[in-house]
Amino acid sequence: MGLITSLLFVAASVAAPSPHSAATLGSIVERGVYSTELTEFPRFVRDNRREFSELDWSTDYCSAPFVGNTGRSFNFRLPCQRHDFAYRNLKILGGFNEENRKRADDRFLLDMKSTCAPRVVTQRFNCYLWADTFYAAVRVFAG
Repeated sequence: MGLITSLLFVAASVAAPSPHSAATLGSIVERGVYSTELTEFPRFVRDNRREFSELDWSTDYCSAPFVGNTGRSFNFRLPCQRHDFAYRNLKILGGFNEENRKRADDRFLLDMKSTCAPRVVTQRFNCYLWADTFYAAVRVFAG
C-alpha cells in the first residue's frame, strides 16, 4: 500500500498545475527584465528562482560564436543573462511575438551600453560598437 501511495503522490506532483498564475509569472518576468537594475539582476535571480521554479532561469550567456560575452573592451555577461531570461520566459508564457521580442532586444542594448558607460574612454567607444553589433545580431538571428 505504501508504494501505491508514493506513486500516486509522485504522479500528482508531476501533473500538478503551476502554483502561480500566468499573470503572476508574467509580472515576475516584467519586473526582472524591465524594472530591476542590471546590477541587481543576480540578486533578483537568487531571490526568486526557488519560489518561481516554473520560469526558466537558465542561461548560456551570449552564444556568440568566436566572440563570447566578454572581450578586452566589453563584458556583456549580465546583459546576456537577462536577455536569455526574457526570451526563454516569453516563450514559456506564450508572449514571444515580434513586439515583445523587440522590447527585450531594446532592453538588451540598453543593458549592454550601461556596462560600457563606466569604462575608460579608450575602451568605451569599442564597447559601444560591440553592443551595437550584438544588438544587430540578435535582431537578425535570434528568436
